[in-house]
Amino acid sequence: MIKLPNISPRSIWPAIIAILALLVIGWFLLGAMSDATAAIAVLALYYAVAGLSFSFLQGTLGLFSLAQPVFLLVGGYTDAYFYAKHGISPWICIFIAMGISVLLAIPIALACVRSTGSAILVALVTLIIAQAVAPIVVSIKALGGALGILIDVKATPHWTDMEFLTPGSFAKLLLVVNVILIALLTWFKRSKFGYWAAAARDVPVAANAAGVPVRRLSITLFVISSAVVAPAGVIYAQYNLNVTTDLFLSTTALFQVSVVALAGGAGRAWGALSGAVIVVYLTQKAGDIANGHPGLPNLTFAVLFLIMALSLPRGLSGTWAMFADRRRRRLAGPLGSIELVNAEVLTPAEASKAAEESTLY
Repeated sequence: MIKLPNISPRSIWPAIIAILALLVIGWFLLGAMSDATAAIAVLALYYAVAGLSFSFLQGTLGLFSLAQPVFLLVGGYTDAYFYAKHGISPWICIFIAMGISVLLAIPIALACVRSTGSAILVALVTLIIAQAVAPIVVSIKALGGALGILIDVKATPHWTDMEFLTPGSFAKLLLVVNVILIALLTWFKRSKFGYWAAAARDVPVAANAAGVPVRRLSITLFVISSAVVAPAGVIYAQYNLNVTTDLFLSTTALFQVSVVALAGGAGRAWGALSGAVIVVYLTQKAGDIANGHPGLPNLTFAVLFLIMALSLPRGLSGTWAMFADRRRRRLAGPLGSIELVNAEVLTPAEASKAAEESTLY
């Protein structure tokens, strides 16, 4: 095995600065937006959260999961049921929804892990699950049936009620969720668990032989990536005030989550957010171009997305990383790409120890 060269801790600071800049600049931009523009930002940031989960599973474990909108639904219905019918604060509902998502994600994770030999099979299994959840929820009378649950607006809401007057406030909450997830994903890639996940994805047999708990790691990562989606569902439910299965599991919603991740660049921390901004913007423009004609918005968007996929096959963040890498190599000179000249051959035990000490993602 080859010992990877250590990277100076200073290399982490650009990522930290970029994440903090996203939070600060995004916070003030959302505050300065009109309500119409902020409403578009809410939709983009909402899809970005689910896209991050999808992108994380695709990039780390190679799982093409289409079940992530299910956990948005869990968040939305948990909030609507406990807040509208029992008066429990949406802030508390976030943690309840995450707990329910964990319980629901475990059997789905087991099915996906057993199907990891085929990406198509994983996609089909998760798509079937996503399609099966909607009629089950509709059949439950306590959840409002086909009409869903309507959240009443209080005359004098308190901040604990998460009822805001402007879309910008909800957009700020979703921005915070995105920033936290981007930070966690950035840390994950630099941790030993990131090494383990890469090994489990690329060489699962060798990783298992080296002591990496491949099966347990895959299930754990799937469950965590599913649970972190639920808060976005709670916030989106409070924003819409009317929770239905179509709001979370419509064909458009299932399509948008995967498109957001793929357009931004699967497996990259910033991919889903950049993809969500572009995809939601194109969707709005497609609706304007269609001028109200039924069917034309979806067709127009499909053509625009096809053009973008052909011109940027790595996604937005992947293409940016490619150009940045080319520029870095050009500035480094002809020998800049040679990084392992002094590589050291290690035993498996030494390699495991080196992986824990290294900060290279």
